[in-house]
Amino acid sequence: MQKIDKEAEKKFLMAENHRANKDFNKAIEIFEDLIKQYPKLPPALHNIALCYSSLNNHKEAEQFYLKCLEIEPVSILSINNLAKLYYNTQQFQKALPILKKSLLKNGDQLDVAEVTATCLFNLKLLEETNSFCQQALKKFPQSYVIKTYYGKNLLRLNKHSEGLKYLNECSGVIEFGENNFKIFDK
Repeated sequence: MQKIDKEAEKKFLMAENHRANKDFNKAIEIFEDLIKQYPKLPPALHNIALCYSSLNNHKEAEQFYLKCLEIEPVSILSINNLAKLYYNTQQFQKALPILKKSLLKNGDQLDVAEVTATCLFNLKLLEETNSFCQQALKKFPQSYVIKTYYGKNLLRLNKHSEGLKYLNECSGVIEFGENNFKIFDK
């Protein structure tokens, strides 16, 4: 991280305090003032992105995450938050390559694996969902989210008994009627 002087450090902490107190506009104002002096300060850029995200200004948040990643391309925090932004705005196609990049950097992220399975399923990438979930379940065998998407995907692939097996593990009991079914939680 770039070294900053004591006055800039005070500004940074003040901006952090405003962000923590949900005064996002004031925090943005202070962080932006700070990046005039230190334009390549990833923590300030990242915090501006977080503030914009909290204000539901997704376009600005995206721009600041991307600026941060230009300076620090290996920042797992920025990678994950950008993916989260895309996921939360249902831009699964944009989220997917970023999630994959994150998992390559650190394969032990259950939350990232679950979001990846969700994106693959929502994009209807049947074979890729199948393959990813199989691999992810080896690493995270207790994940109900991955099991659920794997089971649903197996149903899409017309592998009904196998799909129902995974869905039963997640939901408890699936009871079939003549034209419908009910899922009972565990």
